[in-house]
Amino acid sequence: MTRPRYTGHVMPRHYRRLWPVAPASPAPFLLPALLVVPLLFVLTVACLAEPARVTIDPALTRGPAGAPVTIIEFGDFQCPLCKRTQPVLDQLLKEYRGKVRLVFKNFPLASHPGARPAAEAARCAAARGVFWEYHDLLYLPGTDFSREALIGYAGRLALDREAFAACLDARQFRDEIDADVREGRALGIPGTPTFLINGKPLVGALPIEAFREAIAEALQSGGK
Repeated sequence: MTRPRYTGHVMPRHYRRLWPVAPASPAPFLLPALLVVPLLFVLTVACLAEPARVTIDPALTRGPAGAPVTIIEFGDFQCPLCKRTQPVLDQLLKEYRGKVRLVFKNFPLASHPGARPAAEAARCAAARGVFWEYHDLLYLPGTDFSREALIGYAGRLALDREAFAACLDARQFRDEIDADVREGRALGIPGTPTFLINGKPLVGALPIEAFREAIAEALQSGGK
């Protein structure tokens, strides 16, 4: 069967791989619970009557728009596993320079109270052309998610603090964050970080080899 062409905007309707299961030797009664959420994710996207659309904001991308492989990350700035994955993503962009595009989608979890303000602050930074610089500051060790700290990070990037504070206080990009969350929920995103590599899902802070394998497969299929 021919795999559907991936356009960068449409989620394919079927997949061929499940991600690695839980840590070694979990208690037997925990195994079904550990499997059920990612399994429901696969079933959700596979059974959609119409493919769920993923919008791409050029300000929240790294790499060329015409790259044959697109990695879409649904992330949360207060998520420890998301933070752990950042060096892996940076290395992949270096290894596959010109062949991979990274797209960030905000998916702040309710369990992380600082994630939503950080997401809105990052969009304020994006409007000023420094999304990735601000993104990287938010993933540094010991990040403070208070209002004062979020404004302070803008100051470190030489942004106008008063204008940035006004953007943050007005929640100017609240609707954009809500739209990302709706898209993630429509896809059945089970948590953060979740990645779509030309539409193929990878969930969690996986080793770089898992990403290399998925990228190699995408390149072999002609970036489809």
